[in-house]
Order: sequence, then C-alpha cells, then structure tokens
Amino acid sequence: MFDHRSTAAALLLAAGMMLAPSAQAQTQRITVDSRNLDLASDAGRAVMAQRVTHAVDRICGSPHARSTSEQHNYAACAQAARADAAPQIEALVAAAENARKMAGGSATPVR
Repeated sequence: MFDHRSTAAALLLAAGMMLAPSAQAQTQRITVDSRNLDLASDAGRAVMAQRVTHAVDRICGSPHARSTSEQHNYAACAQAARADAAPQIEALVAAAENARKMAGGSATPVR
C-alpha cells in the first residue's frame, strides 16, 4: 500500500467563483484528503474522484441550478476547480505508483 508519510496527503481545490456579473471573483479552497486511499489502484482513484466531485460541489454550489446563469457559473467554477486539482491528483497518483514499485508491488493485480 502507498506510504503516505513521505508524500502529500491532500490536495487543495481552488476556484474563482463569480457570484454575479458585477461581483468580484473570490477564491475558495477545500482540502481533499487522500491519506486512506491507495491511489495506485483503480478503486482508490475512483474514491478520490468522488471526493473531488463533492469538493467541487461544496465550492461551486449545486450542479442542478435552476437559472441559466447559475448553470453557467457552476460549469465555469467546476471546470476551474478541476483544472486546478488535476496536476495535484496526477502527482499524488504518480507518487503512489512509484511507492508501490519501490516496495516491489505490482501496479496491476496478478490473476
């Protein structure tokens, strides 16, 4: 399993939210914990994706907005948050895969 003591255990999601066309954009950050996940596995990455989706919804509001402008704001916010998180997730996954290889484990299960 992935040794979390030597690698960052969380990622920060940030997105500029536009509350209204005349409002100033503000940045919000949420920490998404990955300490208990094996990001070298498909299952661990799937749980991480769910956590990121929940964090995006906390930052950006409901994906089921009623007005067109709310839908547009959510889409823009979610895209920015996911773009901000992607390199961090990729780095965590790469570190987990490298740790597994260093420990002599296989990145794919043997049947």
